[in-house]
Amino acid sequence: MISMKHAKRLPRPSRGGNRISKVWPVRHAFQVAYDGARYFGFVRQPGHPTVEAELLEIFSKCGLYHDLRDVTYRVAARTDRGVSGMGQVVALDVLWEPNLQELNSVLPEDIAVLAAVEVKPDFNPRTQAQSKHYCYVCEAPHSFNLPTAREAAKLFEGTHDLSHFCKREPGKPTTGDLEHVRVRGKKILVFDFIARGFLWQQVRRMVEGLLAVGKGALSVEELKSMLDGREKHSMRPSPADGLFLVDTKYLSFRFRPDARARKRFVGYLKSLKHPRYGVMAAPLCRKGFV
Repeated sequence: MISMKHAKRLPRPSRGGNRISKVWPVRHAFQVAYDGARYFGFVRQPGHPTVEAELLEIFSKCGLYHDLRDVTYRVAARTDRGVSGMGQVVALDVLWEPNLQELNSVLPEDIAVLAAVEVKPDFNPRTQAQSKHYCYVCEAPHSFNLPTAREAAKLFEGTHDLSHFCKREPGKPTTGDLEHVRVRGKKILVFDFIARGFLWQQVRRMVEGLLAVGKGALSVEELKSMLDGREKHSMRPSPADGLFLVDTKYLSFRFRPDARARKRFVGYLKSLKHPRYGVMAAPLCRKGFV
């Protein structure tokens, strides 16, 4: 359901000669930004507010589709409760050329559609992603040893069995391949993770491991032993509210965010006056952000 506190009155679906002149609906990819603070995750859950539920309701009311059972709909990432993002990507077969100004005028202030682009009929935002970039933001613990944490972060790069750094799912592999892991900051720490895909709770559990190393509760060698399978215990996940999906990239196209949509969402983030949201807003403020 749309929260009346956060959403404006819906306009009538725009027509204006923008209908796509093809027999079937045309698949589009949408770049979506959201603050996950008040949502029970991205995907729909009966009886709970989710980002996906808000988004699909507005898409329907604006005439992009009539019945979700009749079209193809896919998402790049199924983020958990409290997790935010600016790089979520959804694919939907739409009936009309998307009007971003119209969509954003009626979406809640904590959700924005930054860009939309026509894609091939077989486009799948999850399986065809070239890379995903996640960030985790938190206050630096007292006497945090940044150089040691950076040394430990490099251990995650490459292919590893991450069974101690994910929530295991029956029948699913626990092997992961990370392209880049970095720790930066002073009073506020920012952890960057780039890979083609991630396991459930992988980033949050890796962050917990790096925090433990930086605090001296875990040695670099002990962390390496966990990656090598020589340790039996697993890391617990860090709180979800520090995590956000920065970007999802594809080889076949690049998003070009709408300036008004970007300005609207950056304004919302800055109004929250919290370091976490400042880090979130930074990529959107850069010239040429894609």
